[in-house]
Formats: sequence, C-alpha cells, structure tokens
Amino acid sequence: MYDLLVKNAKLYDGCGGPWFKGGLAVKDGRIASIGKMKNAEARTVIDAEGKALSPGFIDAHTHLDFVCASVNDTASKVTQGVTTEIAGNCGLSLIPVRPETIEELKRYLAPFIPQDVNLSWKWRSLGDWFDCVDERGNSTNVASLVGHGTLRIYAMGFADRKPSGQEMAEMKRALAQTMEEGALGLSTGLIYPPGCYSDTDELSELCEVVAEHGGLYVTHMRNEGPELLQSVEEALEIGRRSGCPVHISHHKSSGRQNYGLVSRSLQMMEDARAEGIDVTCDVYPYTAGSTLISSLLPKWVHEGGVGRMLERLKDPASRRRIADELDRVIPGWENLAKGCGWENILICSCEKEPSYEGKTVTEIADGRGTSPEEALFDVILETEGKATIALFMMDEKDCSTVLAHPLSMVGSDGFASSFSGVLSKGKPHPRSFGTFPRVLGKYVREEGLMSLERAIWKMTGFAAQRFGLKDRGFLREGMAADLVVFDPLEIIDNATYKEPRQQAEGIDYVVLGGEVVVDHKVYNGKTLGRSLR
Repeated sequence: MYDLLVKNAKLYDGCGGPWFKGGLAVKDGRIASIGKMKNAEARTVIDAEGKALSPGFIDAHTHLDFVCASVNDTASKVTQGVTTEIAGNCGLSLIPVRPETIEELKRYLAPFIPQDVNLSWKWRSLGDWFDCVDERGNSTNVASLVGHGTLRIYAMGFADRKPSGQEMAEMKRALAQTMEEGALGLSTGLIYPPGCYSDTDELSELCEVVAEHGGLYVTHMRNEGPELLQSVEEALEIGRRSGCPVHISHHKSSGRQNYGLVSRSLQMMEDARAEGIDVTCDVYPYTAGSTLISSLLPKWVHEGGVGRMLERLKDPASRRRIADELDRVIPGWENLAKGCGWENILICSCEKEPSYEGKTVTEIADGRGTSPEEALFDVILETEGKATIALFMMDEKDCSTVLAHPLSMVGSDGFASSFSGVLSKGKPHPRSFGTFPRVLGKYVREEGLMSLERAIWKMTGFAAQRFGLKDRGFLREGMAADLVVFDPLEIIDNATYKEPRQQAEGIDYVVLGGEVVVDHKVYNGKTLGRSLR
C-alpha cells in the first residue's frame, strides 16, 4: 500500500512537454509510481479530477533566510504551491559570520528582519545555519547562495576600496568553505553597499572559486536602468573570465526612459550563449520592484556602514549634497528616485512608524510641508533605515517579454511572510503572496502569453536544473514527492499593494516530502521543509 495516491489528474511533469491523464503514488517521501494507477491503494487518496498535478514550485529568488532559522512559518509561499526556495540572493546572506564583524552585519541586515524575530546568531558557517533551520523545520525547503556583500563585511567591513591581498584570500577561503558546505553559488547585490564598492576583477576572481565547486554566479546587477546593457555586459564578462555560469536576478529595465531595453539585453544573453557563456535569468510578474528605503541614497552615503549613513543624514551640508545628487544622473550609480519619481515610491513595511505604510514619499512630504528629499532623509532617520519600499518603475510589456523568453524562470524576490504571527506585520510587496498563481492565472490563462506546460517548466524543472537540485522539480519515479494540485481555470493571485496578505485562489493541495501540507486550500501548519545541501 502506498502512503499517498493522487488520481485522475492532468500531469504536468516539469519538462515542458504535453500533459497526460493519470495518477501518481508516493511511498516514503518519494514518487513511487506514475501511470493509470487504476487499482492502486493508499492511506491517503486525492481525487484530482479536472485539476493539474505538477512538481512543487521552486522559487528561484527569495529572501526567507533572514528569518527561517528562527521563525518557520512561510505560509505566504506554501499556499502558492511553492515547496522549495532559493535564498541568499542579492549579495545578502546570514553567513559567513565571525566575531570581529558580526555587529556590522547585524545592523546592516536589521531592516530585513522583523523586530519581533529574535535570531540566535549562534551559527558561523552555512553548515551551522542549515543545522538551525533543520532543528525547527520550515514551511518550505531551503537552499542557499552565499552573499558577496556578507563576504565583504566578513573580510573588510564597509570599506569603499579594493580588498587587500589578505582580505581577498580570506574571502576566497570563506567562499570555498561555504561552497563545500552546500552553497549553490555566489550572489551579488551591486547596487547595495558594500557590494557596490567591488569591481569586475574582484568578482571574477571570486567566481573562479565558485566555478571550481560547480556553482553559479547570481547577480543583482549594478544598474537596471540607463546602464542596463553595460551591467549585463559586466555580468557576462565575469562569466567569460571565470568560467562560471551566470544567472541574472529579477531581470528588468527600470525607468520610463529605459522601457524596451530588455529586448536588447535578452539578445545579449542569447549571443553570449552562442559564444559559450551559460547565462539565464529570473523574473517576477509585477511592474513594481521593492527594496530598502536607504537604497535611494547615493553610494558614498553608505560608506562605513549604517551608523555613518545616519550621521551623514543629520549633517546639513551632507543633506544638501545628497538632495542635489538625487536630482541628477550620475554615471555608475542608478538613481532609483529620479528614474521612478517620488510619487511612484510607496512605503511598504515600516514597523517603527506604521503610519507611513501605504503612503508615497510625495504624500508624506506634502503632509509635512517639505520637499520629497527632506521627507526621505527624515523617514530614514526616524526608522534608522528599517523600512522597505515599492517602486513603480517597470513596463508591463517588458515584464511579459522577459517572462515569455526561453532563458527566464520565475522568482518572487519575496520575503518570508505569513497571514498571522510575527511575520504578518506591514504591507510587503504582493509578490510574496501571489507570484506563482499570478503567472498561471493572468499571464497563462487570461493573456495566453505561454502554454501552461511552458509556465510550469519555468517554475519547476528549469529552476531545479539550473540550481542543481537533482531530486526534485520533475514528476519522475524516485524523485522527492514535492507536489502541487491546482485548478488551471481558477488559479489567480489576490494580493495587492494596499492589501498584500490575501491568499491566492486555486491551490487545492500541496505535498511536501510525501505529506499533505495544504489540504483543501488550507495550510495545516506542518513544517516539513528542510535544508537542501
């Protein structure tokens, strides 16, 4: 007798080929049999007549690692059908850690960590951190990259310079150890300090270590606006020099004047592949991005860490200089505020001043009778930079172009969130609650952008293949039984920017490691997810 049987389903196997009618049986957490399954018996039976059965969705770009070693309820993802998340993106990770620089790292990552989440910080390596995750379990499985920004803090703090020979050696040693402990690769966040202080030579040298361990270079590039094409070229050059596969995070072109550039950047990626550079990307199905409010400030303001940033914002002369630069285009720095417009920058989560949530910078400035620049400085000071924003800066046509392209997969870029408890505060970007149903409902069913088979491939097999997750992402005998049963005619997102904490429609069952965790559309609270290393 099997443990679980899903019968009468349309099976989408994660390979991108046509669906087929049949069933699937699970034993001991693995897919035991696939076929007609007419006479099969199981302890638990799901009749999926009229429904789709696919591998559990793999979120190629997340930030759940900021909390999952302490709080294991990521209901926002599992209720979308997500069973595995790739963490450690954008150059930000909780490892490696050492006593000399841990306080700098804590203060730097504080805006990403809800104030009611108490991290133990008892880990020093990726292996330690994975052990902490496994002690508690999680709503989803967790795999991780190592953040370049964290590596830099580990070796040299927030210094705005090239690393010394000793510092580079220390970064390479820590990177190699982290790769050996199960990291999937190196991520960068080249708009954020201290990653923005690095150059192509530094990144290429580090990626040689990643390539030796069979990992990926995953990059939030230096510029996704007016210098998008130069930034893509830098990413490709790093792959060219190091031999490391390249993956471009949340690919987009930001700012009205840059709409349409993704057609050229995607062609650059195709040309690079013809040259022999292994490059792919991920994308989320929204026209607004999200990041820290402090990311609006010029690079020099961040030098020395959070404390120095706040000191500069208290200095009248520095405020005047920053305000002047916020009104200009400066080569080498993506001015998000100028490209977006103050009226299009929305405060999402702001625990210290919840009254700001759901307001634009323009609205806050008007309420204070001051300029948007002055309002920005004051909000950052009042919150110590612990606020996130949404920036409405992308074109719907561009979003569709990237989503439909053969080199893209789906990644939410979302944080760990829930419908109750400590992870239920604020108004995070709706992508944390709706990314995958939105692709299947809006872009597949309503707009016909691609076939359901192709979309599921982008959410399952493609991501598993890209990140080396060898035992999941496909419906095959012997693979991990991470599954989702959904209604293709009903599935859709409900989350909005004003009210993001709304569960998506159409996800009937989610199975994690062979056990049902979403049952008749209700998450049962089981935390069966573990580290993948």
